[in-house]
Amino acid sequence: MRRRSDGPTRTAHVRGLPGKAHVRRAGAYGVRTRRGGSALAQRSHTCREAGGPGPWGLPRDFWLLWAAAAVSGIGDGLELSAFPLLAAYWTRDPVLVSAASVAAQAPWLLLGLPAGGLVDRWDRKAVLLAADGCRALLVVALAVAVVFDAGSIGLLLVVLFALGTAQIFFDTSVQAVIPAVAGPGALVRANSLLQGSSTVLVQFAGPAVGAALFAVAHWLPAGIDAVSYLLGVVLLSRVRGRFRPSLAGPSRPAGPERTGSSRHGVAEGLRWLRGDPVIRVLSLATVLLGMGSAAAWGVMVLFARHRWHLDGTGYGLLLTASALGSVAGSLVAAPLARRLPERLLLTGSAAGSATAFGLLTLAPTAAAAAALLAVNGLMVVVWNVVTVSERQARVPDALTGRVTAAYRVLAWGSMPLGGLLGGALASALGLYTAVLTAALLLALAALLVGVGRAPLSGGFAPAAREPAG
Repeated sequence: MRRRSDGPTRTAHVRGLPGKAHVRRAGAYGVRTRRGGSALAQRSHTCREAGGPGPWGLPRDFWLLWAAAAVSGIGDGLELSAFPLLAAYWTRDPVLVSAASVAAQAPWLLLGLPAGGLVDRWDRKAVLLAADGCRALLVVALAVAVVFDAGSIGLLLVVLFALGTAQIFFDTSVQAVIPAVAGPGALVRANSLLQGSSTVLVQFAGPAVGAALFAVAHWLPAGIDAVSYLLGVVLLSRVRGRFRPSLAGPSRPAGPERTGSSRHGVAEGLRWLRGDPVIRVLSLATVLLGMGSAAAWGVMVLFARHRWHLDGTGYGLLLTASALGSVAGSLVAAPLARRLPERLLLTGSAAGSATAFGLLTLAPTAAAAAALLAVNGLMVVVWNVVTVSERQARVPDALTGRVTAAYRVLAWGSMPLGGLLGGALASALGLYTAVLTAALLLALAALLVGVGRAPLSGGFAPAAREPAG
């Protein structure tokens, strides 16, 4: 995986910002509470229990959510290959073809923060259903346009922007719902499963199947895409209960301010992110990691050609090695989190990525490079799983959407900057300088996390629930 999310990743609270509050451990799961008795994080109150333990100790409703995210991920994987092919079918203008990629990513920068505020106002299960339903309708319309030869690159750009907007709501709501359906102490395990399925379906299966379906019939990937989203709607509809944010407690005003403006709500989430010492450091480190990774991967195809004389097929094998490392990371993240201190795990994963990119400049063969990129893929997923779980454990339920959206806007916004930095350095000082600079940025992220003093959430267990308002 070349991107850090995180961030999938993955929320908030206004009064009693964490900076000067006295924090103490309490309870069997190391739950942290503040002076005055308010919980550090409040979880969604549903109208029922999540169900008894199922496979891997996770309840039925988590598996329904996981399955819905997985089948939706199939659709995302199909889009990665089929929609660029469709763009090239409708136009030969390279600017318009590249605009297709921008149209899918731009909603995060333009709408990510307002969407997070809305997720904190609405029933998150309803948001998930609406997001997948809208995506199904959009790709059905696109498939019909292709069948009747009524499509154009303009239509594709509009559809991609709308799909990206729906994905913001879906991804933000999923991260807000996971603590409620996974249960205390299971956040790392749940996020590992989500990361693993995303890697396999979005990076491996989806693009290959999408290209093959496009070769059979240009409308077919969009048609299968629609089916995947509809299956997601069916699975989500079987998740029991509602998932409205908590209205009681210090994270929400008790009076008329509760219905304040959306702008005020977004600012509230940003204030919480800035005030919490752990999430603030993790967000800054994620920015450095996003910039560094994007700087390296932005010139990797040229570096592979220059250093190891690889053609397109050889470069594809490097990407496969990175994805295999990501799958391995999803399998080892939970066991590692049980055995190692969280700070050591986070520092080690960032330092491991920095070392992998640094050694890449010395790798004598493509096989050695593939091994290093596999290590990087593993480290990326471990970082993602641990940081998302830490964020879910710390952030109060009432602001989950806003802080998650703000965090991911920072992560996604850093990537274009990193890509431009890598390209500029490669042009001015050479490819080796660009990759080494990327490794330096990753090392700075490791140092930033390693020297932090704020305590992390032991066991990643959500804080004790308070009575519903």
